[in-house]
Amino acid sequence: MNTLRSTTTSISNRLLLDRSMRVKPNSIVIRLAAIIVPLALLAAGTGVLWQGSGEPYPFDTLRGETVMIRGHGLYRYDTVNSSSQEVGTDIVTLLIGLPLLITGIILSRQGSLRGQLLLTGALGYFLYTYGAMCFLTAFNPLFLVYVALFSLSLFGFILSMSNLNVDEVARHISDGFPRRAVAIYFIIVAVFLTLAWLGLVASPSLTWYPPAGLESAITMVIQALDLGVIVPTSLITAALLLKKLAWGYALSSVMLLKILTMGAALIAMIIGQILAGVEIDPVISVIFVLISTSGIILGIVTFKNIRN
Repeated sequence: MNTLRSTTTSISNRLLLDRSMRVKPNSIVIRLAAIIVPLALLAAGTGVLWQGSGEPYPFDTLRGETVMIRGHGLYRYDTVNSSSQEVGTDIVTLLIGLPLLITGIILSRQGSLRGQLLLTGALGYFLYTYGAMCFLTAFNPLFLVYVALFSLSLFGFILSMSNLNVDEVARHISDGFPRRAVAIYFIIVAVFLTLAWLGLVASPSLTWYPPAGLESAITMVIQALDLGVIVPTSLITAALLLKKLAWGYALSSVMLLKILTMGAALIAMIIGQILAGVEIDPVISVIFVLISTSGIILGIVTFKNIRN
């Protein structure tokens, strides 16, 4: 009788543990993400496939600089530099971003913690990407699609983050999670972006001279996003991780899973610039590739160390 009771208790505890390891699916987030899929397929697919005819031509900017405009395809009114990065991002969105988002949706519907974190990270990628597309890409027929993707991913990301149980995330991170290495990685990201972007914009801010990379844009959108959002988030995440706080594990998991796609997009942008004959800073580009590759590796390691 005691053996039977012990066995019953053990089975009950195991069932409770299995149940506790499942997260409650957020149906609103899943629906928002499901709408993103066809819209992102349309936006990225059109960017890759719609090339058209035409040749690049010179254009004098508001600040008196001469830049080369692409002259064909969906991004015909963007510069050769920016359009090469946009096409690279579109390719990564199709090959990596959308598959990860769909995987996150499927796993989240099953109550998987891995799925919820993956979905949140993927939404972070779409938020950053299409926020930048809204404010940087020259107006084209897909402008409203970019706005819809930006809005859907923004509210999806907020709702998905609010639905995270950070204590549960921390409990399900295995001992193999490289906590210190991840914290150091985010510190490196924050320091590098701060030095790189301040070095780019600090002096022009005092002289009114256009910073490198401004081209036909009217301001430095990516630098604003990175310095205003990515750098503080990276430092906060590193500090929380070093203190072994639950929010540190949750934020690092989401950010690293976002980097799975964003890192690949950064590498694709650099390759696109090289193929388009755009002059790039080799040192900065190599550092970006190293940071992106390291982030992708840490993202994979993190995903494997989420017990599910």
